[in-house]
Amino acid sequence: MIFIPYEDEQKVINMIHEVRNSDYSLLRLTPTMIGKNNIDANGIFREMLAAEDIVDYEIMENGGENGVSVNALYIQKDKTTTVKLKFYRVSNQRGDRRFSLQTIKRKAAEGEMNVDDLIYFSTFRDENDDPVIYIINLTSNVPTKERLVNELGKDEISQKFDEIKPMLEDIVNSGWHDNSKGVGEKAPKDVGDTLEALLKVGTNNRKDADIAGLIEVKAKGKSRTLDTLFTLRPSFEGTEVALYERTDRNRVSAFARLYGYYSEKHPNCKSLYITIGSKDAPQNNQGFYLEVDDDNKVVNLMKADENGKKDRITAYWTFASLRKQLMEKHPSTLWVSADERVEGEMVQFKYTEIEFSRTPQFATFLSLISAGVITYDWRGYTTETGAYSGKNHGNAWRIKPSAKVKLFGDIRKIKI
Repeated sequence: MIFIPYEDEQKVINMIHEVRNSDYSLLRLTPTMIGKNNIDANGIFREMLAAEDIVDYEIMENGGENGVSVNALYIQKDKTTTVKLKFYRVSNQRGDRRFSLQTIKRKAAEGEMNVDDLIYFSTFRDENDDPVIYIINLTSNVPTKERLVNELGKDEISQKFDEIKPMLEDIVNSGWHDNSKGVGEKAPKDVGDTLEALLKVGTNNRKDADIAGLIEVKAKGKSRTLDTLFTLRPSFEGTEVALYERTDRNRVSAFARLYGYYSEKHPNCKSLYITIGSKDAPQNNQGFYLEVDDDNKVVNLMKADENGKKDRITAYWTFASLRKQLMEKHPSTLWVSADERVEGEMVQFKYTEIEFSRTPQFATFLSLISAGVITYDWRGYTTETGAYSGKNHGNAWRIKPSAKVKLFGDIRKIKI
């Protein structure tokens, strides 16, 4: 289940992320959760625990006696206490993943946790580099930012941003800047490459964020085109693509060969230049759509059957791989808008607006896929037969600009 924060709760999340910039999970308390203390450990929560090597439900045996108990910090407005979380799998055929929170009934009776409160779970590393779970009630007994700093330590992203802010001010106040690649026709990526050069980042193909792995730089003109989040090839095991092509590194090309169309632009080739959205808003004519499968913790790339039979999975991404790439690429992000002009043969850019966002919420990422707001672009072509020869332009996950605030919770305009 995906829990969506109310506006006041989102403001608390934004405040937390000014201190700590880690993956997190949300839980809206119900009477049953408090009464029975038998809480579902959803896929988002399980992935967070596994990523930090705290608990791995997938190797846990069924039965409460095989569970794992972990101490967590519960940070409130006036105090911080240690609470015990127990993670276990139920003794049934499914082995349902559950956890309990020590003394939750007493906390409800004392007003520390209430029905409908939204609870925030995240982790940080202590002085010994050991992972520690911390809990914050986003609805009641909210701690101050100062208290969070005292309990969790300062955020290195804020330090890095303070370090580069004078450079950003100079770039904005200096007006027009020549295209970093020199004279010639403008390519879409030039506006970002030029900004990275000015920031002394340099053109790169890093899998993590551009600046010290902490801050991603995204720049574009004033168009309302979709914003690229990251690139990530899907997996193909168990699909007809894998049956057709045994070598994994060739399967992206094989996908275009199997499902592509003929185009005059690329004769004797199969082309596939499409946007893939949700089932209700697929955004392409080839029958492809995205399906979020929470039970199996995957996002499937589905293809509708032309004969009305069962739709089939043509590729997929695991939640773990998507979360890892999203979090590595966007621990924080500078979103920069630019004007452009041509002086002689030189394209120039003037950077005018800067926005800054923090950690995205992975549960929201999934919900936006289901809503058709986050889509996947397939961009490439390959030869129809024989050895693969063509081009892949970097298939990417993209988001509507107006939806970035939903994914990242808060986007601050930087005053320069």
